[in-house]
This record gives sequence, structure tokens and C-alpha cells, in this order.
Amino acid sequence: MKDYIFIDQDLDVLKAECSGSKSAVYKRLINHCESYFGQILPEEHPAASTTYMGIAMANLSLAWLLSGDEKYLTEARRWLFSCVSYPHWGNAHLVDVDLSAAWILFGMGITYSWVKGELSDAERALVKEKMLLQGRRMYDFKIETEGEGWSTNFWQNHNWINMTGLASTAYALVDEEPSVQDWIAEAKKNFDIVYSVMPEDGSDYEGVVYWRYGAMWLFIYAHLLKEREGIDYFKTCGFLKNTFSYRLYQAAPNLEEQINFGDAHDRRSGHSTAIYYKTAAEYRNGHAQKMGNLVRDEFLISEAEGSKVKPGILPECFFEVLFFDSTVEEEEFTTLPLNKYFEDLGLFVIRSSWDRDATHFSFKCSRPGGRKQWDLLWKFKREMNYNCFGLSHQHPDNNSFILNHGGEFFAIDDGYNRNVKASDHNTVLVDGRGYVDEGRNNIWKNYTPEMYGDVVACTREEGFTHVCGETASVYQKDLELQHFFRHFIHTGSSWYFLVDELKSALPHKYTWQMYGDIHPEASSRGYHYRINSAALGVYQFSEVPLLPEYTENTVRAVMTTQEPDKFTETTMKGLTFTNKEAVPELSFITVFAPGDPERIKEGIRAIEIPGGYGAALPGDSGGAEEHILYSRSGNITYLDKNINAVLLLCRVRDNQVISLRKII
Repeated sequence: MKDYIFIDQDLDVLKAECSGSKSAVYKRLINHCESYFGQILPEEHPAASTTYMGIAMANLSLAWLLSGDEKYLTEARRWLFSCVSYPHWGNAHLVDVDLSAAWILFGMGITYSWVKGELSDAERALVKEKMLLQGRRMYDFKIETEGEGWSTNFWQNHNWINMTGLASTAYALVDEEPSVQDWIAEAKKNFDIVYSVMPEDGSDYEGVVYWRYGAMWLFIYAHLLKEREGIDYFKTCGFLKNTFSYRLYQAAPNLEEQINFGDAHDRRSGHSTAIYYKTAAEYRNGHAQKMGNLVRDEFLISEAEGSKVKPGILPECFFEVLFFDSTVEEEEFTTLPLNKYFEDLGLFVIRSSWDRDATHFSFKCSRPGGRKQWDLLWKFKREMNYNCFGLSHQHPDNNSFILNHGGEFFAIDDGYNRNVKASDHNTVLVDGRGYVDEGRNNIWKNYTPEMYGDVVACTREEGFTHVCGETASVYQKDLELQHFFRHFIHTGSSWYFLVDELKSALPHKYTWQMYGDIHPEASSRGYHYRINSAALGVYQFSEVPLLPEYTENTVRAVMTTQEPDKFTETTMKGLTFTNKEAVPELSFITVFAPGDPERIKEGIRAIEIPGGYGAALPGDSGGAEEHILYSRSGNITYLDKNINAVLLLCRVRDNQVISLRKII
């Protein structure tokens, strides 16, 4: 094996690259390490997360290895022995056996490997003893809790981070302490399952923020294992290969912010130069290289200052030095399609262009945790009696959407929430109510295998897109909801359609809701949002009279039990439409028109047809009008046409149908 764990090339070659092809990332490492000097390190374990301490000593150790400057070694020792002095790592929850301990184990393992030759015999013994103590605590907990908690939550960031920290320490000690080979074997067994159960399309149900915080460690462990043992999951794991695509398509058009499905502490906290550069290097992915450089050169400070998740992006600099491959050429995002469907997560994304003021629409409907996870959770429970339902970052967000246009968010998600409810999402409530067991964290524990949402149709063709989600089975059972289909439709024009079909055995009041940063202004024809120079028109149609209402909702959540005084807070301003009289069946047609509402407000109008209704929109640039028509009967008569259809799109000019498309 090589002398230094985690470094997968000759150290002298790496030093030479830091003066040449890696000079930019090396400079960032040195500059960041300067920030550690003078920081007061608590003599006793702080009443807060210590995740920042392990990565700090690793950064300083690499700066010393590459520069030879003793000041970085001295500072690394200061951070190292501060952590050694604490009797326990972590506080308040799962002390010694969760994230704070794991981050320190990771950093200490690497630091010990890199600087142990500079430590006295007594110092080495002290560090080694502490690493063995903490590693045994982590390992023993993992074995004792097999079948529940993070030990077998194979899709959750706690499992990945804790096991990578344990593996790092084990590889640093194994030549001196052969017993830690058990830790190495346990990590290998764990990740062999993890890499096999992750969705091949690269999607992550925990959302972009936890992707950035957690999925990074799937790359780190894969790198560590490849460097130590030559086992290469980069070649065999579809998730590792494809997950950058998930992240890219969940970037807002400005590329700085992210589309925040799942638990998201803020609209930043989503970039990882470590993942971008490792993806670029392993797969010769020029799009990932471009994103990594873009973040490093343009977004680094705004990401660091706007992120609520620590330690954040700045300490990733040591990964940048080791992962960056200057021979990978950037590739423009414009070579990629404008829409993407992540089947496992039921996530569909469409954007109008790759410009930074484009329109971006994301639609989601899925099994809890995604299709592959949900099926395997029940298999593990049935065959091994494992309770792996660690779905605390999954939201009740089936058939919900997020819309960004012109650099602004018009339809938003609730972000980080510990008491999740459908009422905090852009979906439909039934008599003001939503999912089974909602209103607390991890509502999925008592669900049955058939309780989930799913995308039941997805058609993507040139100039036409139709995605349909169905999610009735997760609604509270006494509502007797039989179906809730939501259709997303785009024809290539500048507006977007949602069509909702709801049916119950009982009469209900159905509430269509959309949350934004602001309330819109009402006009005689619709509702108009304007944020800075960006605007959006929302037009609502139904077969019965609707009552519009403005609402306001504040979602506040403590981010970690270790720091109960720190929280996130999102104020959501709602626009809702509810039928005046309770009915068992109801449909809505919603038209979203990004851009100046004046552009179409005079041309948009309601359509009446026998047994149904619809909406007419003016043609783009003087083209034919677009008419969308709905009839529950399955028969639509319109302009001398009779079509067997429930939902129909027509292009009309001079009161003549020139083309039509049956949706359902």
C-alpha cells in the first residue's frame, strides 16, 4: 500500500502539479488554511457540532505535506490534540456514535496517516489510543444496532458518513493494530449493500442539501476503497455515475441556487466541488468539470455565506486538490436536453433554456424514498427483519411542483421541516387534510406497501410533454379518496398546464394550493406575480365556482438536537382555490404563464363545452391559439369535432381546429 491513505498518486508528482495544473485549487487550500490560525479551540467539547474539527486537521495536514511549511503542521497538531483531549465526541444525541464523532474519525485517521512521522512516541500512542477508543465505540454500536437506526439505513447520510469515518481510522491503524481489520470488513460489507441499493438514475430522495452533505461521502469512501484496495465502485455503481445529472437538473436557472424538494435548510447549501471534480475525473464528465470550476470561481463565497449547513463548502478544499483533473475539458450545458425524468424518484424537470433567467419547472410524485428504496425496504423487513425506514427527510410532496422564472422563485417548497404536512406543499388538500400520520417527523413508519404516490404516465416528445402522478392512497383513509391524478403538460409554447382530477366516494371541498415568496395581485382574469423584473401569471379554471384565498404559513424547524437554538424558518405566502359546495368529484385546470402577464391576459378565456369546460390561450407570436379541454364523460364535442377523450389539446385558428392531441 501507499504511504499516505487517501492520496492516490505519488506525492512528488502531486507537489509538482500544485505549482502547475492544480495551482488554483492548491491556492484555495492554502488560503483556507490561513483561516484556522487564531481560532479559539474549546478546552471542553463544545455544546455544538464538531464536524468542522476533523476536516480542519485534514486540510492543515495536506497543506503541510505539499508546502513543507511547519506552521501548518503546528496548527494541525493543535486541532488534533484538542479533539484527543475530549472524553467524548458529540453531544445531546447519539454521543460518540454519530456525525460529530464520524467527521473527527475521518479527519483524524487521515491526519494520523499523514503526520504520524512528526509525532513523538508518546504523542503517537495518545492519538492511537483515542482513535481506537472512538472507533470501537462506533463499531460496537453499529453491530449492536444491526437492523435498525443508521446501522442499516443504507439510503441515509448518517450511515454513509459514520461508516466512512470508521473506515478512515481503520486504514490508518491497521498496520499497527490488526484487530481493526474487522472495521474495514464491516465498512466494505455495508457499502457493498449501499452501492447496490442506490437508484441507478442518481436521484436522492433526501434532496439537494443532503445530497451535498451526504452523497459526497459515497464518493469519498469509493475513492478511499479504490486507493487502498483497488476495488472500483466508480465502474459498477450507476448512482455514482449518474448523480451529477440529478444535481444539475435540480439547479435553479441561475445555477447558484437549488430546487429544494426534501429537507432543504435554504436555497443554497447545494454545491459540492468534491463531487463535481471527482465525477469529472472518474467519468471524463465535462459538464461536472464546468460546474466545479463555476462554483470555485463564481459561487464559492455566496454558497459559503448563504448556507446554513456546516462545515460547508469552504473546507472541501483538500478534496479539490486530490480530485481535480485538469485534463478534463469543460463542456457547455447547452449540449444537454432541456428536460429530464428521474424515474426512480418520480421527478420530472423541464427548463426553457440553459440561460440563467430561464423558466424551470420541477414536478415530483414518488414512493417514499423512491421506487427502488420503497420496494427494498419491505424486502429487508420481510426477509431479514430489518427496519430500515429511516425516511425522516422525505416530505409528503407527491404531485407537488416548484417553479422558478427569471431568476426568481414563484412556487416554493417548505424546505426543512420536522412536522411534515401536505398543507405545506403545492398540492391539493381534501377538506383541509392530507396524508396519513402527517404532522410529525418520518410519517412513513406505519404505512403499508401499497401506500405511495407514483408517476403513472410520462411522454416526452419534440414539442410535447405529459407527466401524470397519482397519489390517492396516501391520503387519510376516512376521506375515501379514490384517485388524485395530476397532469403536467407542456406543448413547447411559453406556458405550462396542470390538470387535476380528484374523485372520492364522499363529497368534499378540495383546496388547490400554491406557495410563493409573495402574494400575487388579483385581476379580472387571473393572478399576477411580479418579483423584481420577473413576472408570472396564474389562471385557474374548474367546472364549479371556486373561492380564492390568500394564506400565510411559517415553517420553523430546529436543524439539529446538538444546537437547539439554531433553526430554519420559511414564510410561505399561499394562493388557494376551494370549491364552494362539497362534491365527490372535481377537476382544476391551471395555466402558468411566465413573463409579462399583460402578454396574454386579454387573450386567455374560459371555454364551455357540453359536459365539460376548458381554457383558450392566445398563440405565441401570432400563431394558432391553444385550447385545453376537459370532460369527465370521456366524450368532447367542440367546433364540429367529436372526440372520445377526457383531456384534449387543440390548436385553433379562425375558429377551426387545425390539430388536436388526446391526452387521456
